[in-house]
Amino acid sequence: MTRLTQNPKTRWKTLGMKGRTFLAASVIATAIGLGAVTSLTLLPSTAHAQASDQITPEMIEKIENYLAGITTLKAEFVQISSDGGAAEGDLYMERPGKMRFEYNPPAQILLVSTGHDFIYYDKEINAPTYFDIDETPAGIILAENISLTDKVKIVDYRRTAETVRVELVRKSDPGAGSVTLVFTEKPMQLRQWSVKDPTGVETTVTLFNTEEGMQLDPELFKFERIWPNQRN
Repeated sequence: MTRLTQNPKTRWKTLGMKGRTFLAASVIATAIGLGAVTSLTLLPSTAHAQASDQITPEMIEKIENYLAGITTLKAEFVQISSDGGAAEGDLYMERPGKMRFEYNPPAQILLVSTGHDFIYYDKEINAPTYFDIDETPAGIILAENISLTDKVKIVDYRRTAETVRVELVRKSDPGAGSVTLVFTEKPMQLRQWSVKDPTGVETTVTLFNTEEGMQLDPELFKFERIWPNQRN
């Protein structure tokens, strides 16, 4: 269950600015808008994809094996929401369970998955919000045992000459929204994911300059629980 650090009404009143409200909503939605992305080239739209009747067991196994084989990953990312705005930064991942989104200024946002908690941290007001990692889209990628058929269900599969797209919903709550994972196939590599909430707002994270298999500093995935009202 989500645990807010203070009364939600007080928190959102404190946030104030539209930019910070957008970031909070879209960042939490990606669980993967102020950056300049005017020259951004995204992956091909699903509008140009050919829908397949059904994903093959071989393709499911190929994707699962690829994700399970990721030990560490780092990349630059661009995040765009369909309701306007964008952000940029660096992504670090160590499977299982650990991830860090470091947003570029002027954004004052940090996302860290420590292996236990998934933390959204607003640096400007010194306020962390804690989530169960299994309640976030990142939980699908970071799970110790990767499965596209256990706790999630494939509801759409599209393949182009360049990409493979798999849309998933959680079996326990299919109406809560969906996450679409996008891969290049030659070689197989995670390039993008999109999260669509129940209202239809879609937030897309696209990865660039991806590297895998390097050693990452363990400090990247640590977070000191700082409570705004804590007394020294």
